[in-house]
Amino acid sequence: IISLLTKRGVRMENKEIQEEMFRAMFRLKHLNMSGMLKDISIGEYKILEMCSGCPAFDDGEDGASVSGMAAQMRVSAPAVSRLLKGMEGKDYIVRQVDAKDRRNTRVFITETGRAKQEECCEIFQNYTKRVFGRMGEDNMLQLLNLFNQMLGVMEDELKKTEKGDRIC
Repeated sequence: IISLLTKRGVRMENKEIQEEMFRAMFRLKHLNMSGMLKDISIGEYKILEMCSGCPAFDDGEDGASVSGMAAQMRVSAPAVSRLLKGMEGKDYIVRQVDAKDRRNTRVFITETGRAKQEECCEIFQNYTKRVFGRMGEDNMLQLLNLFNQMLGVMEDELKKTEKGDRIC
């Protein structure tokens, strides 16, 4: 049985550690970052990032594809289309039929959209800078290293499960 010593000097058993980890992950996933942004949702911001040539989303084509955005955001193409309609109304993006494949639509960021994306990016950078400042560089590096190590182990264990090594 694995146990850890908490700040209060009380040992946590393996099951308690697992529960605390999942509570922390749940809190992280459900942080409401949209409260920091003005006149734009997190979904709209993600679309602006994808359309602005963010390397994490760049598919090597001009503009961004609706299907590619849906896949990246893990939502349906109709859900992305609804967001895009509202964003067109705000003049953040324009949609055009893909010249190479008329079945697809490409999305392009406008100057208004680029200005909003840069504004949001600055807000997030300032937020992150404040969080890192309070946490300290050494703690952040340690957290990042441990988090990446844990994700590697978790991904490895999931691969084993996918290959039929089911535990229950």
